[in-house]
Amino acid sequence: MAMSVSGISGSDGAQTTTKTAQTQLTADINAFLKLMVAQVRNQDPTKPMDSTQWVAQLAQFSTVEQQVQSNGKLGDVLTELKSTSERIDLGYIGRKVEVEGAEVGLKEGKLAARYSVPKGATSVGVHIVDADGTVVRSFDGNSSAGTYDLAWDGTTSDGVRLPDGAYTIFVDARDEAGKAVAGTSVTYDATVTRVRRAEGETRFDLSNGVSVARDAILSAA
Repeated sequence: MAMSVSGISGSDGAQTTTKTAQTQLTADINAFLKLMVAQVRNQDPTKPMDSTQWVAQLAQFSTVEQQVQSNGKLGDVLTELKSTSERIDLGYIGRKVEVEGAEVGLKEGKLAARYSVPKGATSVGVHIVDADGTVVRSFDGNSSAGTYDLAWDGTTSDGVRLPDGAYTIFVDARDEAGKAVAGTSVTYDATVTRVRRAEGETRFDLSNGVSVARDAILSAA
């Protein structure tokens, strides 16, 4: 007379799942009790039924009920964590942040960033690349290990002024043999103007016109 009882697993929709599971569990228990009572009433008094199956079934119901209740609490925890995370993200609005990333915004003809050079470099070229992948300006960088400021006025080497927007800074560090040296990086400062969800992740819109993910933010003031 054993009845099938499905386990319940947690998910983002844990609260809804828990309510559904609790309803189903109650229905299963009621059906089991009705079946058990009916069999007891109709059993042969001279051949009493073995209660082992009943005890095992009730124990299974008890285990599943504890799991359902646990998932309900998990759903509450997940909801609270999501709410807390969203509040923290919104707290970035209006704050100055340090961002790591090669994509930097040119705004009102100004772009300011920093580039880091690792040990082992003997020559460094800093190249600014537009959205089409074209190098629009190049500079000779400092080859000593360290971090250096970069300022660009939005013009090409021929003096042509380019439109505001996102540009990529490529730092090409080479050793004495002409081989690329790994470990360069680009950072810059900007103010968070907006926090939004896009394609399943939180995006931070910055004052320089660039949008970054949370893990690109190194620090906030």
